[in-house]
Amino acid sequence: MVAIDDKAEKIDGANNFRQVSGFPVFGTGQTTEEGFLKVLDKVKALHAEEGSEKLLWLNMRREPVVYLNGKPFAPRNPEDLHRNLDISFSTEELDNLETHYTNILKTQAEKEKSIKTFRDQAFAENPMDREAVEDIIKVESIKGLCEIYANLKENGFPNLTTFRIPITEERSAGEACFDMMIEALKNEPASTPCIFTDQMGRGRTTGGMVAACLIKEIQITSELRKMEDIDLVSKSTVDDLIHQKFEGVLPKCQDDDDPFIKGEFDVIKELLEKVPATVEGKRKIDHIIDMCGPVPKGTGLQNLRECIIETKWKYDVATEDKQVAWKVLILNFIERYFYLICFATYALEHGPGGYQKAFTSWMDDHKELRTMIEEGKDKLEWYRTVDAAKLEHLKDLINAPNYKENLGVLIRTIYDFAFVTYADLPRGAIKNNSMRRLAATTLMEILPPDIAERVNKKMEEDPSNSHDFLSLVGLVSYYGSGEEH
Repeated sequence: MVAIDDKAEKIDGANNFRQVSGFPVFGTGQTTEEGFLKVLDKVKALHAEEGSEKLLWLNMRREPVVYLNGKPFAPRNPEDLHRNLDISFSTEELDNLETHYTNILKTQAEKEKSIKTFRDQAFAENPMDREAVEDIIKVESIKGLCEIYANLKENGFPNLTTFRIPITEERSAGEACFDMMIEALKNEPASTPCIFTDQMGRGRTTGGMVAACLIKEIQITSELRKMEDIDLVSKSTVDDLIHQKFEGVLPKCQDDDDPFIKGEFDVIKELLEKVPATVEGKRKIDHIIDMCGPVPKGTGLQNLRECIIETKWKYDVATEDKQVAWKVLILNFIERYFYLICFATYALEHGPGGYQKAFTSWMDDHKELRTMIEEGKDKLEWYRTVDAAKLEHLKDLINAPNYKENLGVLIRTIYDFAFVTYADLPRGAIKNNSMRRLAATTLMEILPPDIAERVNKKMEEDPSNSHDFLSLVGLVSYYGSGEEH
């Protein structure tokens, strides 16, 4: 089951299809067999006037894909049906595996005439929230991606060129994958349309679109600068053209000034400090990330910078068991953003010269960056607490002889401290739930031992109750007299 963006242009069989404004760069979820043709027809029609007959299709999936009755499916571990396979094969080995897997299914279908499949009942970002639904499909046709690509080339798209850029779901592209994208795009005119796809058309697709826009922007600006160098166009004209095309002001959002929305995490700040060239790399990639992200700044599904703190907000209010999956996503997202900044810095340095040095070689020259992100991506405040000085003030209030008379003051004070602690979160359910959870935790932390014992005993007697802040206040008031009830 894929997440469908209601604001995206609707193309049957191609969920989440969209184009980056001002670029011949497109993204989509994994299309159906018919969806391939519809997307290619759409892209070809949009760029017919530019005279580009060539179309690039970049599959960003690491996992094999096979088509049953025209719809895409991928093999998964029976013990983990909600995650795609993470296979450490070369591109050639992955293509061979995909062909082999398709042949196995064809043999099975010849014998049994049907195949058991599983799908997620509904989209859920956290894998722990997904529920599998079993289907039995009567097989009418089975095709591998290679067969579908061949059919497309024979039926109206002879100039279609396909690539596989194997990236793990919700992870950064590997260094070699960035080089694969460069090799696919660097010798093509900037006007050549390229289409990126993965399962949902979300993270991996968006990452590819971001990289493609950067590569195409550098192609165009490099050509303009060459025209400036031979006095064909004035510098002021070139500057104006570049600004209008690539540096226009995007719509302002309420939380734009939030340091974390801007990607100012500790490991990112360390990168900018120790490698000054990355300051410009971050500025450049941030603009493109915004253009490839959701409205109002872009036309996409996910902002690859803002999703870090947005996922952290979900972590803050999740139960401990689900926090595990959220934390993995957060660390992956920080690493992805770190590498995008590094790639932008590299591309700005080596792109104008035709990428004579590979990104993997550039990272070898800056190998300390690999250690920096590995050791620094976990430098986040995973558990928020009330400031120690404020905590002492609360303890003084509750330890006072007349604390029950001042319970109203105590509740307001705890809420005020919780509000300050979560001041960075935007208004809404996530912020409210976070504040209540912190308020409850804080109240339990400041309770005198005798009252805490009675309250804990009562909570253990009723484990099904959520025991939110207000119910805890009631228990404290009820048992705080020291009498047994």
